[in-house]
Formats: sequence, C-alpha cells, structure tokens
Amino acid sequence: MSDAEYDVVIVGARCAGASLAILLSRAGVSVLLLDKDPLPSDQVISTHTIHPPGIDVLDELGVGAAVREGSPATRLIRLRKNDAHVDLEFVDGRAEYCPRRYRLDGLLQDAAVAAGAELWDRTRATALVEEDGRVVGVRAETNKQEHTLRARLVVGADGRRSTIAKLVEAEEYLTWDAPRAAYWGYWEAPSFWRTDSAYPFDMYVANTDGNTRLIFQTDNDQLLISSAPPLDQVASWREDPEAALRADLESDPVTGPLIDGTHLDGRVRGTINERHFFRTATGPGWVLVGDAGHHKDWLIGDGITEALLQARSLAIAITVETDQALIQWWRARDVAGVAHHFFARDQGAADPPTELDCLVFSHVNEISEYRARMAATFEHQVSPYEAFPVSKILAWTLGGALRGRPGLIGQFLAMGRHVSAVTKELKVRKSLLEEAVEPRIDPGLATVIHDLVDGF
Repeated sequence: MSDAEYDVVIVGARCAGASLAILLSRAGVSVLLLDKDPLPSDQVISTHTIHPPGIDVLDELGVGAAVREGSPATRLIRLRKNDAHVDLEFVDGRAEYCPRRYRLDGLLQDAAVAAGAELWDRTRATALVEEDGRVVGVRAETNKQEHTLRARLVVGADGRRSTIAKLVEAEEYLTWDAPRAAYWGYWEAPSFWRTDSAYPFDMYVANTDGNTRLIFQTDNDQLLISSAPPLDQVASWREDPEAALRADLESDPVTGPLIDGTHLDGRVRGTINERHFFRTATGPGWVLVGDAGHHKDWLIGDGITEALLQARSLAIAITVETDQALIQWWRARDVAGVAHHFFARDQGAADPPTELDCLVFSHVNEISEYRARMAATFEHQVSPYEAFPVSKILAWTLGGALRGRPGLIGQFLAMGRHVSAVTKELKVRKSLLEEAVEPRIDPGLATVIHDLVDGF
C-alpha cells in the first residue's frame, strides 16, 4: 500500500473534476485527479451541448478556442411544440457548441496536468479515510495496488452515480425519476443539412404529440440525433435499440431525411431509469460538484454548462479554506440551479404539449423581445419561469378561450400553481443561503455567490 498527501483529491476527471483541478492548480493548490476509466476516452452516457456561459468558462480555462476549432457553432435553436415553434438566436459572438466528450474531456485533462495537477486514470476510489468524524483522504486501487491518499479535502466529481456521494451518505432532495428513456446515435450530416430551407436551424428540440426528438450538430461533420421514448415503450426499444431508433426517427418528417442513406457512426447509445436530484453538497472534509451533487433532466442540455460554472465558483470557495465557505457555496448552488431543475422536469415530462404550450410558442415566435428573453435562459441570465410576463400569457389564454378553446383557462391556472410552487421552493433555498452567509462571508466568495444567484 502506497501513501501520498495532497491539498485536494478530486475523484472524477471529466468536465467538472478536470476544470476544478485546472483552477485549483493555478491557485497553487496541490491536486490529485483520479478517474476509474482509461483516459482520454468517451463518456458514452452523455449528450454534450454546452451553453454560452459554459463556453465562457472554457475560454477562461484556455481550451475554448480548441473546442470552437473542432465543433460547429450553434447560433439558432428551434424549439417545437406540436405545430408551433420558437426560433431562438444568440446575440453576435455568442453560440453553443457540442464537442464530443472524448475531445472535451481530453482537452481539460491535458490542461489540468499542464497547470500542475497529477492525473491517475484506471484508478477507482474504494473507501474514505476518516479521523475524528472528518474525511481526511481516500483509499483507491490501481491495477490491484492500493493507495492511501490523504488530503484536506476530497471532491466527488464522479457523476450521478457518485461513489463519493455514497460513501459520505449524501442526502438527496427535490428528487424524481425520469419518465422517459433516451436513445441517440451519430450520423454523418447530409449535404443538404446546410442548404435545405427545411433546416434553417443549428439545433432542434421538439415534442410532437408526446414524441420528443432532438438534433445537435457535433464534431466531424456529424449530427447527434436522439429520441426520448416514455418508459412504457422502452421494453420494445431495448430488444434492438438501433432498429427502434431508426424507425422512430424515420417516422418524423424532420429527422427522417437526415438519416436516410447516411452512415451511423458506431452503436446507438441509450439510458433508462434516470433519477434527478440535488444532494447535500458538503460535509467535514468533502464536497460534491457537477452531476455528483445535482443531476437534472438532460432535455434542456444544461448539465455540462452547470458543471463548468460550479467548478469555477467552487474553486474560489475551496481556496477560502473554511467549511463555512463550502456551505455557502452549496446553498448558492441550489439557488442558482433550482429553477432550471424544475424546468428540466417540465420539459422531460412524458405528456404531449398542452394547448397552452402551443399557444404561447405561436405568440412568442412573433415577438423578438420574448425570443431574446428565452435565449437569455440558455445564458443563465433569466429564470425560465420569468421569460415573459404572466399578464401576456393570461391575455393570450383569454383570447384563445373566447375563440372556442375554453380548456386553456384550466391549463393557465395549473401553470400558475406550478410556477407558484417553484417560486416557493426558490424562496426556501434563498432563505437557507441567507442563513449560511450570516454573520460573515469572505468578500471574494460574496462576489461569486452574487454572480451565481443574480437574476434568481
């Protein structure tokens, strides 16, 4: 058994862990970065779009230019509910990118090593080292060799099925089980992807009569094309995922032509029985970041972006070197994330769009101010529940009801109850944050917390 000592041991060397390692190493913190997989390698259970704020963090980490060089920019996103759609455009200079995970993670891992972090792959955390009720390290195994790795802080950045979260028994809250599975593949982009007027967008996210399908453009002139069937349909999909995905995509006039006669690169990927949650993010000697501490429905494409934003703010909290700073960071994380967490649940529901959903989309697409505010939700500048005034939605609802669609009124009232519940939960999280920052807060961390929760 070998022994070593570091300031911080990070378990999980993907986007959250590697980003945190870069920032801490630059600040003079000694960091060991562990991952159970051989690196670099793909993260197969991951779609991988990154919103503009995540790209900002990648720029700060020094890998943004490399990401842009290998991935096409996504500047126009089409969101569709049945026959209604909204086209969202980012302002000049802002865009999403969807790099393959083996490339993104590899860039971040290389940057972490260049910044001074040690990186051990094929290394699995097996237990924690504890003294007097505090985590003071981790035990790990590499090629059947055991290591005791002591540290003042152990970070779990090891994903939604986090070993560290299990070992510390981190409590889950605001949980639910996903009502949909997800299957996707990588197809060569056909020549008409950039020329046919049927495809004016760079990204497409649609729910048509309960059938949810997505198109992301990614590296190597490929399209990631996905479907998210409700769980009651999954049994037939599991028998032959590729055949099921092809049949589903071929049935849609938008996705069907894109896979007709084009090459599927590799096998179809899939995931079922996903659970979404927040977890208690810190305790004596440990902290969770990224999906290890907060996992939301993938349909809003926010996971990597939030992991990067969390890593940036957590690095500052760690350098404060107090347990209270980590608690403050945890509570700010919740305030910043709770609205998108519930919105992701809304978008991932197994139900078809309501009449109200379609009515709102049809109106919003005609109003540039509201399209811009919807785009700002991707920028983490506006809560998705505050993209446009309730008074406008009410006016559209009443107008539709007077034209023979009385069901809109009940749907509006149900929407109001839901938004009120989300607002109430947000107030709870803000109250917990206020308790955590009193009576004192480090000035540097105060700035980070303000940036995290501004607008929420």
